Amino acid sequence: MIKKVLANIILNIAIITLALSIYWAFKNSFYAYAMMALAAIALCIYLKIRVIKSVRQLSNKSKS
Repeated sequence: MIKKVLANIILNIAIITLALSIYWAFKNSFYAYAMMALAAIALCIYLKIRVIKSVRQLSNKSKS
């Protein structure tokens, strides 16, 4: 469970960092970097959803 919580924290930090990098890339006209960051942020969000689902499953199993 601790590993999943740490993974969630790291994913939150990655999403925030990537959002800031997307802002910087658009501001400075580096559109290729922005597109790569968009792909990376989509991957991070997908992984975050999977982590949240697995934590919910574990918590539901422990309640039963």
